Amino acid sequence: MLRSAAASWTLFFGLLLIMAGNGLQVVLLGTKATEAGFSNVTTGFVMAGYFLGIFCGSLLVPKLLDNVGHVRVFGAMAAMASAAVLVVAVIVNPAVWALMRLVTGFCFAGMYIVCESWLNDKSTNETRGQMLSLYMIITMGGLGAGQMMISTGTENSIALFVVASVLVSIAVVPVLLSSTGAPSFEEPERMSVRRLLQVSPLAVIGLGLNGIAVSMVFGMGAVYGLSIGLDNSEVGYFMTAPVLGALILQYPVGRLSDRFDRRIVILSVAVMGAIAAALATLFGKAEFALLLLCMLIYGGSLFPLYSLCIAHANDFLTPRQMVAAASGLVMVNGGGAVLGSPLAALSIEFLGIGSFFVMITVLQTMIALFALFRMSQRAAVPNEAQGPFVAIPESSSVMAATLNPETEWIPSADELAEEDDPFRDNPYVT
Repeated sequence: MLRSAAASWTLFFGLLLIMAGNGLQVVLLGTKATEAGFSNVTTGFVMAGYFLGIFCGSLLVPKLLDNVGHVRVFGAMAAMASAAVLVVAVIVNPAVWALMRLVTGFCFAGMYIVCESWLNDKSTNETRGQMLSLYMIITMGGLGAGQMMISTGTENSIALFVVASVLVSIAVVPVLLSSTGAPSFEEPERMSVRRLLQVSPLAVIGLGLNGIAVSMVFGMGAVYGLSIGLDNSEVGYFMTAPVLGALILQYPVGRLSDRFDRRIVILSVAVMGAIAAALATLFGKAEFALLLLCMLIYGGSLFPLYSLCIAHANDFLTPRQMVAAASGLVMVNGGGAVLGSPLAALSIEFLGIGSFFVMITVLQTMIALFALFRMSQRAAVPNEAQGPFVAIPESSSVMAATLNPETEWIPSADELAEEDDPFRDNPYVT
């Protein structure tokens, strides 16, 4: 694993810079939109552009890789993403910002896909799980570090936009100077939503609602922080706390899910998140430390849910089917993310700022209630039949599924179609 990581250090370093630039933009856009006088609804739709771009990029970038290749796609995506940040800094217009967020999301999806396919090519069956873990740590760490950079800027300054642009621009250098050749690429097939619902309704509903919640936090979290009186530095801490919570709790939660019925763990984590979000409604600037604690606990439930739902679906699949299923589930999550920011913005605009965490509490409660319902409809998978929990970053693309060491990637639709009923031998699918 150390040899694989050492051979991939340029890729990991570039990824760290990309995520730092992304994290800085997440907070910067929310604070600057408020300073520019954008309405909450306008800001919500501007921020939704990023998640729509991620969704579209996940569908379209693989086709570019087939025609152009990894190096050119990565360079083009980095250049466009860097330029988009500067356009936002110069032109303070919501329509322009929404378009640039769409471009940014599209480009980041492309860079994620390139990085993940490169990591998969450099990993062996023995090191894929460890490389995926390192990938998650770097992405989450870079995201949190970028969000903290908001405290280094000054009011009404474009300096932080320049920093975000530079971070993304520099990220391309270590990747393009890598001495290893570009990997071969084949886009994984995706299972249809109907088939996914047959495999695991809980995974589909859970990931859809989880995507909405993540988009609410990262789309409108900075706006919420400013609305309750936090300054820019405090907003940075506020937005970083969920990421830190994910890094702390991801693996303990995963280990518990390997030892117990995964649905019980999904239920428990969803309840924990609902309680943390509900308590956060009680705290403001005067109780900032308690608010941060709530955000840390909430992040420790929000992000593991993503991996828990994918792991739960994998418990009903053979290794041949896991990548196609995970790819479909990632798209379900991405579709939910497109809706999150506008829903949060509309709620804040018409129900007041206090409704922000109320909406999040409702989402977590819905996941918990649906988990309870599914537990009444299907028997638990025995512990010995469960596959191991594998942490997958929320920000990852469909290619991250290929790094799961439990999978056997067969990208051909024809090969998958050879099985008349791919679930016929699984007694737990009903």
